[in-house]
Amino acid sequence: MTSNNITIDDAEHFRQCRETFAQREKAVDIFTDWTVTVFHDTVLTKIAHDGTNGPGMRSGQLQVLSVGSGTGEIDYLFLQQIAKKYANIYFTSLELSQDNLNSFKSIVSRGNLKGITWDWKQLTWEHFRYYNIRKCSQPRLFHFIFSVFSITYANDVNTTVMNMYESIDDGGVLLIIVLSDESAPYRLRTKFPKMFASDSLASVSSSEIRKVLDNHGIPFEHTRQPSRVDITPAFTKGRREGANLADHLSRKVNFLKKGEPKLVNEFMAYLKGPDCVEREQQEYLLINDWDAFVVTK
Repeated sequence: MTSNNITIDDAEHFRQCRETFAQREKAVDIFTDWTVTVFHDTVLTKIAHDGTNGPGMRSGQLQVLSVGSGTGEIDYLFLQQIAKKYANIYFTSLELSQDNLNSFKSIVSRGNLKGITWDWKQLTWEHFRYYNIRKCSQPRLFHFIFSVFSITYANDVNTTVMNMYESIDDGGVLLIIVLSDESAPYRLRTKFPKMFASDSLASVSSSEIRKVLDNHGIPFEHTRQPSRVDITPAFTKGRREGANLADHLSRKVNFLKKGEPKLVNEFMAYLKGPDCVEREQQEYLLINDWDAFVVTK
């Protein structure tokens, strides 16, 4: 049985694998620090809003749009910083998963942010864009749009980036965060393209975003955030946690057991090598760096 026949159709299994990886990734901890430092200086200070809004925008409110909010932890960190500068915010969240929206709403209910109007939309960016452009007499513009790892789901990266850019008001900011083209997950995809040929997720990294912006002559600022994830259990036989990590990175169900032996050996050997991990004593730390692109219109 070849690995191309072992696809991730089992959504619950993939969710568990992602959760296993996320527990080790500790993304919220990294973003907590990043939001206070880089986000404030590189993003928040760039937003130009004097309290007056153009056509299609609610008067006086800072218009913020999150494309793919997930469970909301990172969005909430951003909003905590934004709310320190702006007292009147209209926040629109696009998230296809109702479970994720419910998790986000739970975070909001436990928090103490004031001055924010919450607009929850169970839509993809494409559907939101369609209704905003085709169904509205005056399409809405935003002072700040951000996409944190969600652009991976875009059908057409060039069109998606440009549509987001066009949805920014003059003086507004677009923030796109994606995995670095030097990260292990992206290197695995380029090293083993046939393995991921049937994957529903696009192989989008910083190089694709940079190419779009450069091709359209759009200036941007770029920062890289180092991130390391301990994936040592993936190399220990018989551990469910390790199998989940391998499935998450290979995008295959039961990859270690059911994958083509030669391919499994090649994949795991490359994953264990210097292109993908750093060694720290007995630990294998996955190189999981991500890049932030900040575009000011």
